[in-house]
Amino acid sequence: MGNIVLRSRALANMSDIEFEEDVDIQEDDLFEDPQEDADEALSENHLVSILRQLISSSGEIQILNNEHFYSMSLPVIKRRPNLDQLKKSAIYQSIKQASGYGADSGSPTTQFNVLGMLAQRQSGFGPKGGAFVQSDKCKISNLFVPNRTERSIVNCNSKVFCGRFSRDGSQFISASQDSRIRVFDASNSQYPMIRQIEAKNVSWSILDIDFSPDGEHFVYSTWADALFVSRMYNMASDDIHCLFLRPERQKFGVFTVAYSNCGKQILAGANDGCLYAYDLVGNRRVLMVPVAEHDVNAVGFLDETSNIFFSGTDNGIIKVWDRRCLNEDSPEPAGVLVGHYDGITYIDSRNDGRYIISNSKDQSIKLWDLRVFSPADAENKVKDHLSYGNWDYRWDEVPKRFYNPTKSLEGDTSVMTYRGHRVQKSLIRAKFSPAATTGQRYIYTGCGTGRLIIYDTLTGKIVQAIESHRDTVRDVAWHPHRPEVLTCSWDFNVNLQTFQCAENAKKKTCPYASRTRRIEDTDDDSEDESPPLRRSRRIAELRRAQSNYD
Repeated sequence: MGNIVLRSRALANMSDIEFEEDVDIQEDDLFEDPQEDADEALSENHLVSILRQLISSSGEIQILNNEHFYSMSLPVIKRRPNLDQLKKSAIYQSIKQASGYGADSGSPTTQFNVLGMLAQRQSGFGPKGGAFVQSDKCKISNLFVPNRTERSIVNCNSKVFCGRFSRDGSQFISASQDSRIRVFDASNSQYPMIRQIEAKNVSWSILDIDFSPDGEHFVYSTWADALFVSRMYNMASDDIHCLFLRPERQKFGVFTVAYSNCGKQILAGANDGCLYAYDLVGNRRVLMVPVAEHDVNAVGFLDETSNIFFSGTDNGIIKVWDRRCLNEDSPEPAGVLVGHYDGITYIDSRNDGRYIISNSKDQSIKLWDLRVFSPADAENKVKDHLSYGNWDYRWDEVPKRFYNPTKSLEGDTSVMTYRGHRVQKSLIRAKFSPAATTGQRYIYTGCGTGRLIIYDTLTGKIVQAIESHRDTVRDVAWHPHRPEVLTCSWDFNVNLQTFQCAENAKKKTCPYASRTRRIEDTDDDSEDESPPLRRSRRIAELRRAQSNYD
């Protein structure tokens, strides 16, 4: 069946993503005489039922939802971020020091003089005889956090689901609904596309992709009973190898994949509620762990050892697993983290063996200390409070209670909660900013409003909200060595977000970039978000007033 365009506003913002329900619809309901129905408005519920039936019967139907885009505002968060637990934690001091603020330097938002730092370096003062230490470099680099959309590096003519940088930052890879995997040269800011490949056995879309640690291979997943691995160089469809996970399972989809840090295993989470591990050396599946009765949306390794990994599911529960003591016949997690009211969409590790962040359909990001798990009975106690099944994040309106909850779930041991973005339509990713250039000072995420959202990890405030796309930003990737973020969106584009000084801030090169919300790093209660008057502008106005007086 060809593309179907539904012009109703109710369907303009709907998305053809993972389906769960089967609805019986007669053919006459879909294809009646258009003249008879020209003056009749279909109810929203009926349209939703039709859409779900179409998607469940064919994975190749594309809903064109970019013809009329309704710009969405960010949610109103009434409560200020609660920093009590964060300031008591080790990560607060760790990030504070890594981003150039010592333990005794006061607030991490204190203004500093770059010229003074340069003068001290030239005079030979400082901890290393004048040379900048890594924290000093991060402190200066954080003045150049991306704040504007520079341009679109590619239009894929289909929804872009995911994109990643290689660990050395030399390559960027993207995957989209047209079954094409595109590779870009990321050694400079031009991002030329150097090769592309037609992925095989793709059902509906490529759902996730990951680089091997050495950057020589990549793996992708889709609605299939296998993972697919290929070399980065001399890419060809015939060179893609299938790694079968559960060939006997019908309607099997892998939502998330992750290479181990040693490069010898691949971790995967699927719609059957299981977590899988595939051994690349032995060329066989070595682990299948039933995690929950719901989809496993996020998996990953905690640190460089590849022994400890985590999973996040659609019931909002995060589980941490230790491979060294895991019995596949009777698997028990090393610990459980309870705190989200709805499903997990992504988990990112700080790679220090202690801290992770989780993005959730309850419209929040939580920071966790894995040395403090939830009580053993917390999972059973909160089942009645979870919102799984009460709304569908793919097309329903977000329940307002998510944005300003009155209390935390029992057993919530999270260190910090970040709110202000929207998680809708798809499994939106949130990640730590690079340690080498920012000291992991920021948490950045995609957004259902088409924005890139950047939070200050230490204050919980949004420091940038770049309105760049006409549809959901599903994946985001911060370059390991440059202040550049690539955003992958369902408006078919991969956009480059960079820093622009105030003089060039109004020069917009991307047709979808409209305005950027900037919240200044200040501890006062002022809600005035207008940019401060620049010194040169004040002097110019003073001189103009003086000349008029004379």
